Amino acid sequence: MTDLHTHILPGMDDGARSVEISLAMLREEAAQGVDAVTLTPHYYRDRESSGSFLSRRAQAVETLESAIAALPESEQAALPVRVLAAEVAWVPNLVDCSNLRALCYQGTDAFLLELPMQPWYDGLFSQLYDLINVTGLTPIIAHIDRYWSSQKPQRLSELYALGLPMQLSAEALLRFPTRGRALKALQSGQVQYLMSDCHSMNSRKPNLAPALAVVGKRLGDAAMRRCAAQTDEMLREYAL
Repeated sequence: MTDLHTHILPGMDDGARSVEISLAMLREEAAQGVDAVTLTPHYYRDRESSGSFLSRRAQAVETLESAIAALPESEQAALPVRVLAAEVAWVPNLVDCSNLRALCYQGTDAFLLELPMQPWYDGLFSQLYDLINVTGLTPIIAHIDRYWSSQKPQRLSELYALGLPMQLSAEALLRFPTRGRALKALQSGQVQYLMSDCHSMNSRKPNLAPALAVVGKRLGDAAMRRCAAQTDEMLREYAL
């Protein structure tokens, strides 16, 4: 099982503040049966150049991998495989970002896209069309559940009509107010991927296993296995 959305890289964003926290998060992912994690630190084009971000990411990866290399071999082998990526925040004219492919999930032509919480506007959808058609890349919409209460139903329908892959936060299955809608979204295929969006070992810790347990209890073991398998298939589906 792959966790497609994590903030495990140390010191990159509002995720892990230290390499010790990063290692604790990786150990918790492994304990929950996750054998691969994608490292998706936030990227804000309006705050930082892509070159600067990629340089910082490379340094954070070096710090993390050096710490892992210092562990006993048996513990190294037990940790999930790490895959590079980024969570790209939406900004106007994102199509002009020269390094967008370098922000994709490693070895694929897909990238994780965070849409704004502010009300969506017509221009956002036209620019999404351009982004897809001009770059040939596939945006995967991060934490769709976060927009259920902040966007009008008509705007959500417009987004679904694009046919883009969607990610659901595990937290949506663990909270009563959103659990029913989250289960329906997974069961109908409206949402394809379940991810943790973990940031720490406190308020936003790795939580895929508890969320999958909810899927199994409410939708059955077959649905739970399918949900877990889809995260692995994503990296193969979009491989170049």
